[in-house]
Amino acid sequence: MEAWRANYSATAIYIGGQMMACDYGNLSASWIEQAETMGWSLMPTFVGLQAPCNDFSGKISPSQAAAQGTVAADQAIGNATSFGLGAGTPIYYDMEAYDDTNAVCRTAVLTFLDAWDRQLTAMGYVSGVYSSAGSGINDLQSTSTIAGHALAEPQALWFALWDNSTNLSGSPYLSASVWPVPDRSKQYAGDQTVTVGGISLNIDEDWVAGPVATG
Repeated sequence: MEAWRANYSATAIYIGGQMMACDYGNLSASWIEQAETMGWSLMPTFVGLQAPCNDFSGKISPSQAAAQGTVAADQAIGNATSFGLGAGTPIYYDMEAYDDTNAVCRTAVLTFLDAWDRQLTAMGYVSGVYSSAGSGINDLQSTSTIAGHALAEPQALWFALWDNSTNLSGSPYLSASVWPVPDRSKQYAGDQTVTVGGISLNIDEDWVAGPVATG
């Protein structure tokens, strides 16, 4: 982290979720404190249940989507607290791309994320969502109501659009009507092997302007 700080200033940290692909490794409250002292901005990310039309083993149940979204938020808050990340911290839900032409699947995802956003906000955290610009983010942007009430939009937006461009417009998927362009974050390239200070890592490249944890 010290070597890479020469070229980068923000990174995601995976704080939990059933679909998290790795364990915590070196991640701890003290690691986070050290990274923030170096000047890193952190994006706490929770990788839980995924769309029911996806191939992941852990999936949202359409009939339980709201309850599952609330539980996920509570789990993420508990994990964040254990890492010293208190109220006011953004937590991003990683909802991978899905077939949003499937109406049942789309409704389940939006119901889940609505509950996630509501619970995080109620507990004093900044609700965030990471997803594909063409599915999850587009669906959040284009939907105003879910389950008979107004859809709770995430306060922090992080979208994936691998166009190799560091602009935050999200074109052709996003407009400026829901999330101000200067306050977004974008994953603009993936599966890149990058070397900094003689240390090579395979990463996804992001342009970060949205909420982060900085200590």
